[in-house]
Amino acid sequence: MTTAAALSPQRLGRIRSRLLEWYEEQGADFPWRDARNPYWALVAAVCSQQTQMSRVLPLWERWIEAFPTLEALAAADRAEVLRVWANAGYPRRALHLREAARRCLEEHEGRLPQDEQALLALPGVGPFTAAIVRCFGFGEDAAALDTNVARVVGRLLHGDLQPVRETPAAALREGARLLLRPGTAARWNPALMDYGARVCLPRPRCAACVVASWCVARPRFAAGERAEPLRAQPPFEGSDRQWRGRILAALREAPRSLPEERLIAELAESAGPRSPSPGRLRALLDELSDEGFVWRRGGRCGLGAPPAGEATGADGADSASLPAASDRRSDDG
Repeated sequence: MTTAAALSPQRLGRIRSRLLEWYEEQGADFPWRDARNPYWALVAAVCSQQTQMSRVLPLWERWIEAFPTLEALAAADRAEVLRVWANAGYPRRALHLREAARRCLEEHEGRLPQDEQALLALPGVGPFTAAIVRCFGFGEDAAALDTNVARVVGRLLHGDLQPVRETPAAALREGARLLLRPGTAARWNPALMDYGARVCLPRPRCAACVVASWCVARPRFAAGERAEPLRAQPPFEGSDRQWRGRILAALREAPRSLPEERLIAELAESAGPRSPSPGRLRALLDELSDEGFVWRRGGRCGLGAPPAGEATGADGADSASLPAASDRRSDDG
């Protein structure tokens, strides 16, 4: 395995030029990449966590339309942000964004901080998200390292076929930093992200690769070696995550709060023999309540925190019921 520091200036320059040229011709165009808007960049980075880019843009547009500024987001209640997040999956990210906005108003004079450590102190912000805000929001030369970038860097510089598993994290960070040409971060970061998503895939398209001549992993792939797949996630169908999502979807789409027992009964009925037990559904409702996604009071429950004056009558006092199972999608955090 080579080290990033062993790159000659000539090889480094050619790699940079080829990938930037590829990006100019083939790269995707997203509104937050050239807007110099730190808030837009934050929302984009959080939306893209564990989410394919094909799903990020509609979510980002919906979010920015509903909460165009940090102030608007900080003023929103939990139910509102969860409804706007809708079925995008991992809804904890929505609550993190709202809490980050509130922290900015309380601690940073209503603005996102530019300092890396201050960004990392915000809820839901890790090194990748902080780099995206610094790069697209403030124009800094911050190297962003996600799974796609790690794949490009680890193969290109170190010859590892599955860099997320095989290449030391420090070596990936060093490589990402070294490859970045000063003054180009707003183009370079998306170039690597797009390249990893479209060319340097888990099963790479080496014949279409514009930097194959300098890629340390290329001879291994040419000899027939294959990247060992990362461990697959547990099946989604029937999982707690799926049923947590169905509970949230039901509460999100109901016109008002629901009796807990009706919610549990209708969810169980909607899936027929594949439904979880009422005890399991109650346990999941307990979890969602403890985590701040759901409120419960007087035998009723709703999304987020209870609104002022929320009725807590008997089960029969409210005719609201769940939408048909076929109308709901079931992602959860």
